[in-house]
Amino acid sequence: MRLGRKREGDRAARETQMLGWVLVAPAIAAVVALVIYPLIKGFQQSISSGGILFGEKPGYVGLRNYRDVIHDPVSVDAMRHTVEYVILAVSMELVLGIFVAVTLRKLFPGRGIVLAILILPWALPSVVSGVLWRRIFDPQTGLLNSVLLQLHVIHQPQVWMASARGAIVYITIVHVWGVLPLISLIFLAGLQAIPEEVYSASSVDGAGPWRQFTHITLPLLRPSIAIALTVGTLLAISIFDEIYVLNGTALNTRSILIQVYNTTFVEADFAHGTALAFLLAAVTAALGAVYALVLRRATV
Repeated sequence: MRLGRKREGDRAARETQMLGWVLVAPAIAAVVALVIYPLIKGFQQSISSGGILFGEKPGYVGLRNYRDVIHDPVSVDAMRHTVEYVILAVSMELVLGIFVAVTLRKLFPGRGIVLAILILPWALPSVVSGVLWRRIFDPQTGLLNSVLLQLHVIHQPQVWMASARGAIVYITIVHVWGVLPLISLIFLAGLQAIPEEVYSASSVDGAGPWRQFTHITLPLLRPSIAIALTVGTLLAISIFDEIYVLNGTALNTRSILIQVYNTTFVEADFAHGTALAFLLAAVTAALGAVYALVLRRATV
């Protein structure tokens, strides 16, 4: 009797396992077809020379393409610009995100409307945001020049994207404008998880708002800061739409992702383009792993 029940249980377990594999098989096939196979073909392209578009027969060159893009001055400048985007964007997002979250933590009339307005830039596609801000920065009919001229801050229209340093700052502001709502919501969720009793007890002990912020809010926000840092960094590394819409593929603001696009599709140099893309993916994965470790320590 027990042997029969055991056989029935084993058969039911095998049927359940088979059903699980049947249900998961389409997802596995999709991942293999859309992720694994393109990655393998892309890596093969990155270690090959030539290309069918030029009538050349591809040949194995090892890591030569990777060395070429690392020593290419244009790619190096794009990497440097990307680092500047990341540093500026993450710094502004963390500071402004905490400020917005602390401001919205308390209930006040119209808080829901403010939250809805806050989410709007994040809900807009980055291309749409870029088009809107291009109208603002337009040197002839832009809103920014018009307002500054009316206020007599400037005496003639400015070409805002002419300066390399200035253009990077302006593009970063546009990027932060779109990402800040997400970062603020992350911090707001973290603040709402902090018990109000902690602040009440600290007030009884004589702690003012600044001491509460530095000794209670910031330490207890470490998990949220780690998440915001990870999200902000990865989004800043992949900045593309804002740059392309506001300044095209100009060298003074070109990011590494713009360089990948320009090398691969404009210059039709697929070997070096895929090599650069894999380098970017490796750096992004390494940063993601580091941030994951930081997040794990912050939540322990």
